[in-house]
Amino acid sequence: MSDGDLHREPPRVMKGGLERSDYSVVVKNRARMPKPWRWEIYRAGRVSPVAHSEEYFESRSTANLEGKLALEQLLKKLVF
Repeated sequence: MSDGDLHREPPRVMKGGLERSDYSVVVKNRARMPKPWRWEIYRAGRVSPVAHSEEYFESRSTANLEGKLALEQLLKKLVF
């Protein structure tokens, strides 16, 4: 066991026995310009997203930032 392992916080258990790392944000080009980008949140073992943005964004980076904020809110609801 390394020093990094000693200071690492144990993973939080969420509903369904999943961990934080089982969720990810993906940004996809789903529409036409000028706002083609949308974030989608995926869970391990699922093909379809568990959540996605209702609005579209002009830039991929903005969509990614907003998606990460949405993921944080989703994870807060899922933690026991």
